Amino acid sequence: MSNLPANAATWFFIPATDYAKSVKFFEDLLEISLIEETEGDGEMALTYAMFPKEGKTGMTGAVAPAVITQPASGGVLLYLHCADIDGALSRVDRLGGSIVSPKRPLPGEMGLVATVADLDGTPIGLHQP
Repeated sequence: MSNLPANAATWFFIPATDYAKSVKFFEDLLEISLIEETEGDGEMALTYAMFPKEGKTGMTGAVAPAVITQPASGGVLLYLHCADIDGALSRVDRLGGSIVSPKRPLPGEMGLVATVADLDGTPIGLHQP
């Protein structure tokens, strides 16, 4: 029996100072609908908007109010699946974000990547397989 996980990463949160605006930013940028969930009760309740995925395996994450963790401009870079990287990059400025690094190919036909900054300036990678 192996102790190796199916995915090295299992979950992510993108902290947002304006939760509703940030949810709309990612929905409009990626042309998807995030799934709102609430965990816990009372003062311990945390509402977040989860990125959709197909099936029950694999990883996902969510946009969450910046309560536990604050947005940052450095640190770990997370890549989100992006079906149309050119379309997303054409929308990012209008949505209030910015392009940090332009689209570039990955080796071995692994797709395209780019980096954008969200409404709080947190860099987010986009990956079009």
